[in-house]
Amino acid sequence: MNPIVPLKRRSSQETREAVLEAARRLFFSKGFEQTTLQDLGRATGLSARGVTLHFETKADIIATLLIRDYAARVAPPLDRHTTCARRILDFYLWTAREDMAIFVAFPALWGVSARWSCRIEAEFDATLHRLREPVRRELARGIAAGQFRMVDIAHADELLWQSYQHGLRAVAVTGGTPALAVPRVHRTLEILAA
Repeated sequence: MNPIVPLKRRSSQETREAVLEAARRLFFSKGFEQTTLQDLGRATGLSARGVTLHFETKADIIATLLIRDYAARVAPPLDRHTTCARRILDFYLWTAREDMAIFVAFPALWGVSARWSCRIEAEFDATLHRLREPVRRELARGIAAGQFRMVDIAHADELLWQSYQHGLRAVAVTGGTPALAVPRVHRTLEILAA
């Protein structure tokens, strides 16, 4: 006769981690829209309401997964023997390679980003700001070296990022890989060139 082993109570953090791991599996296997809070609850031993006690919305769950992915990335060293524009392109090629692992989820991310909570939106923006620091450094160097026009670095960084994002959206519709979004970054760099 097997004794009944009581379930170990999870801490709030352990429960959040369980929801995130279940969501990662379910979002990639079933799709974001097809995964319900009930699915997440069943996978973690919670009710749908239990899931929302840890995340305000399903959109916050996928955003948290994306934030973790971006925060874990460490940009490779950029080749100092090339131009600033080449180093920025290399950064975006690296970003595209890293984005391959999550590219299948991008359409869902764009579709739900308007539903992220304010807290998640602020965390996402801060993570992207840290991730793109090498680009801002190269923009500053390029301006100082006369390779780029005198522009507001924060604005130019955002313009490059939006060029990449626009390219990703196009590729998500027409097919291909995230690397096909990088030519849009190249065109933006040509506009910024001195």
